[in-house]
Amino acid sequence: MNKNKKKAKIFKKINFQKGFSKAKEVFFEKMNLPDEITYDLTKITMLENKEIYIEGKNKIVDYYDNYIKIQTSDLYIIVVGTYLEISDISDVDVLISGTIVSVEYVKR
Repeated sequence: MNKNKKKAKIFKKINFQKGFSKAKEVFFEKMNLPDEITYDLTKITMLENKEIYIEGKNKIVDYYDNYIKIQTSDLYIIVVGTYLEISDISDVDVLISGTIVSVEYVKR
């Protein structure tokens, strides 16, 4: 009998978590929030080959004047170019300036 009560508690907890996750999804949908907020996605904006703005960064892994590697929640973003510099940075965003030659995405 005691085992059944434990199973019932675990089952209720699992169902609550699934229900909460669905409720959160519906709430974000109704609020018309962007996907990058709703699903913790990375948003990248580039202006020609002169600037790249990355929203949703976790940390900067490598930083050289021709190579910058940034870690996000599920991938690495590698920016290759010349005279690269971090123009602006916050807890979750980074702006890289210079002459950008390539941007590579590597799954973590």
